[in-house]
Amino acid sequence: MASPTTSAPCRLAALGYPADGSVRMAPVCGLPRLLSDHGIDADAMIRAQGCDPQLFTDPDNVIAFSAIGRLLVRAAELTDCAYPGLVLGREGGLEVSGAVGRAVRSAPDVGTALRFLSLYLHLHDRGSVPYVWTDRHLGMFGYTLNCPEITGSDHIYDGAMAIARNMLRELAGPTWRAKEVRLFRDAPADLAPFREHFRAPLRFRAEQAAIVFPAADLKRPCVGADADSFARALSDLESLDAESGATLADKVHRVLLSLFVTGVNCGGATADRAMIARLFALHPRTLNRRLRAEGTNFAAVLTRARFDIARELLRDTRLPVHDIALLLGYAGTGPFTHAFRRWSGTTAARWRESCRPVQAEVPSGSGHAR
Repeated sequence: MASPTTSAPCRLAALGYPADGSVRMAPVCGLPRLLSDHGIDADAMIRAQGCDPQLFTDPDNVIAFSAIGRLLVRAAELTDCAYPGLVLGREGGLEVSGAVGRAVRSAPDVGTALRFLSLYLHLHDRGSVPYVWTDRHLGMFGYTLNCPEITGSDHIYDGAMAIARNMLRELAGPTWRAKEVRLFRDAPADLAPFREHFRAPLRFRAEQAAIVFPAADLKRPCVGADADSFARALSDLESLDAESGATLADKVHRVLLSLFVTGVNCGGATADRAMIARLFALHPRTLNRRLRAEGTNFAAVLTRARFDIARELLRDTRLPVHDIALLLGYAGTGPFTHAFRRWSGTTAARWRESCRPVQAEVPSGSGHAR
C-alpha cells in the first residue's frame, strides 16, 4: 500500500484495511470545505502540509494521523476556527467508521454495539485504542491515540469525542444525553462550541478522553436493532478481519493496549501471558509457540505495548510518572524510568517536556465546565 499521504494509488484496497498509524479519510473529508468557507485556498494549504488534496475526494482513502494533526493545527492558525477538529467531528457519526459503524447500528443494545465497535474499529482506524469501561453506576466510551509522534492531538481528540457523542445518540436515540464529557485538553478559551455540541458537563485536563453515561444505558435497545442484520454484519467483519493479514502479535498488542488504557493493573490484575492466553482461549505455551512462529514472543509484544501507552499518557495527560508506572504494571517509578530510558534513550520527564507545546496556564478552577 502506498504511503497514506500520497495519491497514487490513494484508494484503499478492496479489503479496506488501513496501515498502522492511519485512518480512513471519512472523519476529515469536510476539511477542504471548512478552509474554503474561511477564504483559504484549500488545495494549496493541504499541499503545503505534505498531503494530496485528492485524498479528500473519497472517504475510503487513508491518511496518517500525523498528517491530520498537522492539517488541523494549520487550519486553526489560518482561520478564525480555533477548534477545527470539533467542527469536523460534530458532523460525523457511525457512518464515518464505514463497515464497522454500519454493522453495529443493528446491535441488540448499546453495550453490545460499543463492544463490537471497539473490537473491530481497527478495520477503519489503525492509530487508536477505543474502549468500553463500566462499573455498577457509570459507563464510559473512550478513545486513546496510539501515535506518539504527532502534533495537534488536542484537535484530533476534539473530533473523536464529538463523533463518539453522535454515535451514542444514533444508537440510543435522540433523547440520550451524556453524564459527562472528558477531554485531555486544557479548557479552551471559548467554551461555547463545546457546550453547544456535547450538552453535558465538561471536564478538561481529564485522565481519559471519554463520554461518560449511566451504566444502565448500556442495556438500552439500539434504535436500529435487528438480530438477522447484526449476525450477517458480524460475519462480514470477521471475514474482513481474517483476511486483513493481521498477525496474532498484532491482536495481542491491541488487547494489551486496551487493557492498559482501561487500567486493568490499577484494579489488581496483571496483563501477563496467562491472562492474555485466556482471552484468546489458548494455553500459554500455545500462545508463545504461535508468537515465536511469527518471529516474536509475549515479552516483546508486552514491551512494545507498554512503550506505546507510556508515550501516549506522557503526551496527552498530566498523570504523574509514578501513576503511569503503576498503570503499566511496574512496581514503582524506578523500574519504569529505567525501562523508558532503555526504550527511548531519555527519561520520561524529558520526553514529556519535548512533546508538549508551550501553553498558557489555565486559571484555577477551570478543570470543569458546564
